[in-house]
Amino acid sequence: MAVVNMTEVLARQMWKDPELQKLLPCHCQQCLDDVLAMALNHLPPRYATTDEGQLYVQVEYLRPQLRSDILRELTQAALWVSSHPRHASAESDAAGGDSAPMESEGGSHT
Repeated sequence: MAVVNMTEVLARQMWKDPELQKLLPCHCQQCLDDVLAMALNHLPPRYATTDEGQLYVQVEYLRPQLRSDILRELTQAALWVSSHPRHASAESDAAGGDSAPMESEGGSHT
């Protein structure tokens, strides 16, 4: 079995919640990836290499505090990405502009 970051697996599952999805007006792959990357950069990884290890980590995430940590980071990331999308829009392409990069990913926006 491969090494699996269970925090990522659980964040991806939680990100499918329609209420969270409403926070992000654009659902292009770039925006979705940016939200997950930003959230995961602020969460501790939990790696597993066996089915038993994955189950152990999933049980840990039944604790309300750990779930709320993931939810908080996904929410903050979705709000930030929605106001700073990195994908090229039709307007910026026509003007020759480019969206601002997500430089503060690990910075002070939290």
